[in-house]
Parts: sequence; C-alpha cells; structure tokens
Amino acid sequence: MKELPGDVFVTGQLLAAQIQALSEQGVMGFINNRPDMEAPIQPKSDELEQTAQALGVDYFHIPMAGGLSPGLIAASVTAYENMPRPIVAFCASGMRSAALWGFAHVKIMGVDAVMDALSVAGFNLEQLRDPLTQYAEDQVG
Repeated sequence: MKELPGDVFVTGQLLAAQIQALSEQGVMGFINNRPDMEAPIQPKSDELEQTAQALGVDYFHIPMAGGLSPGLIAASVTAYENMPRPIVAFCASGMRSAALWGFAHVKIMGVDAVMDALSVAGFNLEQLRDPLTQYAEDQVG
C-alpha cells in the first residue's frame, strides 16, 4: 500500500476480508476505481459496497476503464472532498487510483506538488503533467 498526502492510501484490488481488516484498523472510506468484470476472479463492486456498508464506512465506486474523463474527475473530486479519512483507493495495480487522486487534489496542491507526491509514492505518472496543468488552469478560469 502506497501513501499519498491527505491521509490517502492507494493499492491494488481489495477483497471484502481486506476491507473489513482495514476498517478495523481505522480506515473510514474506500474508493474502488476498477470496473466490474475486468478480471475473472475479481469481486464485484456491489459485494464490496455491502461489506463497507455493514462496517459503517464510506464506499465510492468510480470505475475507470480506458482514459480519463471529466465525469471520472468530477466524481473523484466529490469523493475526496466528502469522505472521512483515512481513505484507501484501489484498482488493479493502484495506478488509476493514483492518477484520479492527482486530478482530485491538483486544484489545492498544484501540479508540482501532486507530481512530487506521486513520485515519492512510487508512481511514474509524468505523462499526467500536461493534462493536470490544463485541468488546473481550467479550474481557475
């Protein structure tokens, strides 16, 4: 599990038992960035959501298949603004979750700080610098 600023952790696919264990360790919210049926043995989002609800923790399913879209970014911003922390975001490898975290935080942190945080966490997402810059500029204007 990789740590990002704002009491956020990013990881690969979680199972219901892992959501339970993490919630018992104090995690208050989960963001699933993986589309259902992406892999044969992957748990379905509604099963994971039921687990989270039973545990009394927040759960958002913001599936990213293909590229970034304004809807994905807006949903990520909303989730990060409203969820209690700590938060664990997950997908197959953590890469999509890290990218969406970057877009959700660039307005507050700035492009360089987001890119530095991603790099420190072990994500090589330099290809996001220009889209992050454009998105941040669009948010100001």
